[in-house]
Amino acid sequence: MPLTATHEDIKAYQEKVEKNQITPNDLGRCPRCYLEAVAFKFHAYRERRFLIIAEMIVKAVYCSLIRFMCTGCGKTITYYPGFAIPHKHYTRQTIVNYSSNYVTDDQKTYQSAIMTEDAVPERSDSGKPLSPSTLHRWISTLAALYIGYKKGSTDKRHPYSQPDATAHLEISPRKYKTIKRQECLLRCRQYLRTNSFCINQLSPSLQ
Repeated sequence: MPLTATHEDIKAYQEKVEKNQITPNDLGRCPRCYLEAVAFKFHAYRERRFLIIAEMIVKAVYCSLIRFMCTGCGKTITYYPGFAIPHKHYTRQTIVNYSSNYVTDDQKTYQSAIMTEDAVPERSDSGKPLSPSTLHRWISTLAALYIGYKKGSTDKRHPYSQPDATAHLEISPRKYKTIKRQECLLRCRQYLRTNSFCINQLSPSLQ
């Protein structure tokens, strides 16, 4: 997976939005009344800022996200393209890459895990570098997504509907001080293992 989504990726998605080519069919059932997504209707556009990395510089790119409404109960649901994660400005590729860099390498610290080619990405507007604490939060986000997907999955064949597999994973004790953080890191690793199945699926607990 590349380090970041590109400006071209986001532009291509925006063009699909403008041509009304985004449908709710991939969203799954309504998390409230379980109505099929094909019954959802367009509700609104919402502009969203995404942060991409180009030559170790973090730049902002804007596009529109679409919100659909369930015709059964009125719940509104956002359609997130494959490069987006709910409530995060950095793209999925960036969050997954850096999180994987930390949780799959026993020798990595938060500081060393954000290093790429001996450099740390910096914001173009402020010069502020990517912070290790940001990576800490990303890992927590992916762990929460893993739990949300498991709760929201109704397809018994789907990886998230299977028994929790974190018991078969290991995290170096040097990476955590509490059992709670250990569980978070394990869930993040399990999310990363099944990440390819997650595109365009929403966690009811995070919508």
